[in-house]
Amino acid sequence: MKWHSCMAGLVLAFTLPSFSLAAEPTLSIGIFPGTGTADMLRADFRPMATPFAEELAKAVGRKVQLTMYRSLKSTNRSMVKGRKDLYFAPPTVAVAAFNKGYSPIARVEDFIKVVLVRRKGATVTTVALTEKQSVPDVLGRFVIKQNNEKVRVINLKTQEDVILAMKRNYAQAGGLGGKKAKALLEASDDYEVWYPLPQSPGFTLVASNQLSESDRSKLEQAITSMDPKVVEKMQKAFVSKLGTFIADKDAEFKILHQAMDEAGYLKGQ
Repeated sequence: MKWHSCMAGLVLAFTLPSFSLAAEPTLSIGIFPGTGTADMLRADFRPMATPFAEELAKAVGRKVQLTMYRSLKSTNRSMVKGRKDLYFAPPTVAVAAFNKGYSPIARVEDFIKVVLVRRKGATVTTVALTEKQSVPDVLGRFVIKQNNEKVRVINLKTQEDVILAMKRNYAQAGGLGGKKAKALLEASDDYEVWYPLPQSPGFTLVASNQLSESDRSKLEQAITSMDPKVVEKMQKAFVSKLGTFIADKDAEFKILHQAMDEAGYLKGQ
């Protein structure tokens, strides 16, 4: 009787699928499309970004696991905990990544252009910037300090919030990405460029140092040779221009690193 029970158990063991062996390995990717689209619904974002993420996962023979982040804070918190294999996010994430077990491997070829815009002729007492550690925030603080402007800085969630703050005179100036700034300046004579900000590297693909050198090379090759149609589809979820990608060069992050350090964002790193 015991023998029959044992044989039955063995038969059952061989006929049931082994889930640990059958499970397809995944590549987890986190994407934050930036402060210009922070309010985008995940249901709208996913079909735009999934082909991009799938191309990366396919390059290393894995199935994609995609997560959308709504803020830099949540992106950085996830990175500290090592939750994802890859992050595609603004360049400030790349600067902060080095001591979190991640390294940038490729970035958007075109640089980000950001400016401080003010109400025309206004005496600036308050400057509105997007969330802390965003490019407008980091470079805005950097230039404000360089020019010895004695102003109060407030951080808001999105670039739309920054524009609204200026329109309602809660702030007399604000930091905006090139596209948003251009649209505002062209739509109204009430605003002018206060200070241009240093150019910054664009959105960057950051990879976990736990990935093998072989996989990192494959991912770099995959993103730098990405089908333009795939990039164009994801572009709909971004305000910043994506276009083509190139391998990362650390020197291009020098000013951004300095600005983040002076703002105190790299303390303890």
